[in-house]
Amino acid sequence: MELAYFTEGQVLFREGDPADSVFRLLSGAVDIIRELDGDPILLGTVSAGQFIGEMGVVENRPRNATARAAGKVEVEILTPTEFFDQIAGSPRAVRELIQRLSRRLREADDRIVNDERRSARTHGILKAADRQAALGSYLAAKNPWLQRQLPAPLGLAAPFVVGRGPVAREGLPPLQPDLKLDDTVPFRLSRNHFMIEKRDGSYYVRDLRSRLGTIVNGEPIGDHFRGDEAQLRAGENEVIAGGVESPFVFSVFIA
Repeated sequence: MELAYFTEGQVLFREGDPADSVFRLLSGAVDIIRELDGDPILLGTVSAGQFIGEMGVVENRPRNATARAAGKVEVEILTPTEFFDQIAGSPRAVRELIQRLSRRLREADDRIVNDERRSARTHGILKAADRQAALGSYLAAKNPWLQRQLPAPLGLAAPFVVGRGPVAREGLPPLQPDLKLDDTVPFRLSRNHFMIEKRDGSYYVRDLRSRLGTIVNGEPIGDHFRGDEAQLRAGENEVIAGGVESPFVFSVFIA
């Protein structure tokens, strides 16, 4: 492993580069950016103590975002072997990595179960637990732009999927969204963008491997960040789909 230093604006790696190393951020902050039809889109910011680029190494695929220093940055650069050796000595890191990969495997099972639930809802059949959840918790638009598509709050009957409506020649997404919104090129919203689910009495937002990620109460989640999900607190929460300046800004109220 080696130490490296970057100044504001310098690039650690670019979208499309081979995933041949993992960066551990020792100090400073790093912006995660994706190109959208030639325009840079800020997805979120990684803070000190986090790994950057680890999922590309684990999944053996090219970088799917650009990492750029937001100020003075110090990082530790690890080879794939060094990364796996390091997390092997950290039970917490191993647990987080296993949980993240497990959630991705679980998505395949969720698709079957959720499609069955949505089919039941289509025919007006709601379980008692869903009715109770829908009474107190809801999702609403948080800005005037989105209110044109979502003029009234929607009760949450978890699981609840938010995604983009299809355009010409697009096939079906893996999950049928409960809330389907219109978007224009360049798309901020993925066909399946995020899911609100309930486990052990608590609500969570899970990014569904969207292209531009999701931000929950200021915490970015998705492929490019530490985790794929964030717990919602009681009361109002802010969820942004599609990067920092995306117009898809939701208020999620948990009773």
